Amino acid sequence: MRYLKIVVVLIFLLLALVFIFQNSAALSTAIELKYGFGEFTLHKSPPLYIILFCALFLGAAMVAFGDIVIIFKSRRQIKKLKKSIKELESELAKFRNQPLTDSNVETPVASAPLETTEKDS
Repeated sequence: MRYLKIVVVLIFLLLALVFIFQNSAALSTAIELKYGFGEFTLHKSPPLYIILFCALFLGAAMVAFGDIVIIFKSRRQIKKLKKSIKELESELAKFRNQPLTDSNVETPVASAPLETTEKDS
């Protein structure tokens, strides 16, 4: 599975490079962006490939941040479960080490069997 992932990533990179080389003229055209902040307006003219790269990078960063959050939640849950298991194992060990007959425990009184009555049909 690991090698399959590597092959898929390499194929994606190869296709991206082919796309960039075939469309280098179109990707290098400047796009005018206007940012309006009240009275102040900012004009920028970055090439298209910069915008595409930034979008790709921000998407990858968001996915990585989500994965990090999931990893930390999983670690915290594993830590809680290990603590719970340790407490339960110590309780189990305490009960395993008790003798079968304890002088403090009263023996149950044998009760008479319950009588069953059959209903007449």
